[in-house]
Amino acid sequence: MAMALLALPAVSLANTYQFVDTSGNLQSVEANIPATALATAYQLGIHSGVILVGNEDSNLSVPTNISGYDNYYQFIDTSGIRQGLWAINSSMALDTSYQLAMHSGVILVN
Repeated sequence: MAMALLALPAVSLANTYQFVDTSGNLQSVEANIPATALATAYQLGIHSGVILVGNEDSNLSVPTNISGYDNYYQFIDTSGIRQGLWAINSSMALDTSYQLAMHSGVILVN
C-alpha cells in the first residue's frame, strides 16, 4: 500500500491568488486558502487583500464610468463574488466596499 501511494503523481492543492504590493504592482502567490495567501503575500499593499484567480472569470474588467470618479476598484464580497466600485482613492474604496470579505481588500483596476 505504501508503495502505491509513493507512485502517485504529486498533486498541487494550491490556488493562485493575486494581490497588490507596496509598489502598486499586481503580484501572485500560491496557497491552499485565502488566509495563507494573505499571510504569505510579500510586501502586501496597505489596502490590498487577496483575490482568487485561475477560472474563466478571473480577468479584471472595468465597466463604463458613471460615478464621476477616476479610479475603479474591485473586491470580493462575503458571498465570494467579485464586486466593483468607483472611488477617489484606495482608502475611500476600502471604506465603501459593501460586505467586503474577510480576506479581501481592494485592487485598482483602472
